[in-house]
Amino acid sequence: MATIRTRKRGRTYSYIFEAGQVNGKRKTVEKGGFKTKEAAYNAGVEAYADFKHGNIGIVSDHITLKDYMDNWLHGVAAVNVRASTLSQYQKMIKYHVTPLLGDIDIQDLTPAALDGWMRQLTRKELAQKSLKLILAILRQALNYAVYPSNLIQSNPALYIKVPRTAPRDLVKRRIIAPHEFAALMEAFPMGHVMHIPTLLLYNTGMRVAEVAGLRWQDIDLKQMTISVNKQIRYIAKDKKYCITPPKTRSSQRTFTITPELVGELSSWKATQSEQELAYGEHYVYVYEEPDGTIRNMSKGLPNGPLARVDLVCTRSDGHSYSVDCIRKQLNAKGYNSHSFRHTHATLLVEAGASIKGVANRLGQSTTQLTEHVYTHATKKIDQDTASLFHKIMQTNCRQKRV
Repeated sequence: MATIRTRKRGRTYSYIFEAGQVNGKRKTVEKGGFKTKEAAYNAGVEAYADFKHGNIGIVSDHITLKDYMDNWLHGVAAVNVRASTLSQYQKMIKYHVTPLLGDIDIQDLTPAALDGWMRQLTRKELAQKSLKLILAILRQALNYAVYPSNLIQSNPALYIKVPRTAPRDLVKRRIIAPHEFAALMEAFPMGHVMHIPTLLLYNTGMRVAEVAGLRWQDIDLKQMTISVNKQIRYIAKDKKYCITPPKTRSSQRTFTITPELVGELSSWKATQSEQELAYGEHYVYVYEEPDGTIRNMSKGLPNGPLARVDLVCTRSDGHSYSVDCIRKQLNAKGYNSHSFRHTHATLLVEAGASIKGVANRLGQSTTQLTEHVYTHATKKIDQDTASLFHKIMQTNCRQKRV
């Protein structure tokens, strides 16, 4: 540890310590105004610890990975990522990092230890996507431990790879046949809380969180477009639902919808107005707090400075309908929300829509994921094209004979 020096200036004391060199010159940190020499020294020790370890509250060179990750989450990640992303980081660390590695001092972490950890996670049959996310979070945290925290010399997580044997996709997507969708519409007729969410999922390929967060101001019934600007996410650490920006920047998009969907949405908007009249002051308005938290309150109650959110997907009494409720209703019928998005994209690709156009409609930043997931659809197009060329050649041959 650097030497912490103190000196008296007038009636008060200061602490001083060296903070390395800048352009070949020694740099020192000094602060005064302390009443006693002891107070100045103690403050200097704390200031040096903060300086050395990146100002994340670590005051010891030896710290367990669990304690370090806690400090990193609250001191670094919390000020650099969205609340929903931070909640995901906390969940991944809580369930997949600290149970196996939490008691190890960060200085004792080795590539061999992390390789064994990754193999243990693989045996739990986590999907490759989840494993890559967990590893990326750990790498990011340990990079900060290298610099500016100066706790370790190198990042052992940089040498770790996700095994190829890890399953690529644990969420079983499948194509929802027309007759299956028709049966769902019979089970969820107009006025049912699931009617509009199901229609939107099938006809737009939107993510379920985007459907839950869709507002009437995002829909232009005349121009027949939907703009995705918000989503509703559950923030686990705070145990609350929040309105947040979409998953990624590319998720913010505007796309055209069909006249049939416009008709359904128009009818639902009229139905919502009728329901509000029927419930009177007991009808529920949805409000958004400054931090994005959703509040459901009867319209007859004072709402103060809260901003009202005019959601499309609501219960009959106006109460917001959560992402979890939508998923549970679909699961009860044997479906998951991913299958609706999968079906929408597959139908478009098989009909001849460009991969880029489909990726834009789904809100995906690149076409790589779209091409990977819908390879079976592009193969069908290739087969159809080959079949069409074969018919053309047969026709030409017959014409030559004539």
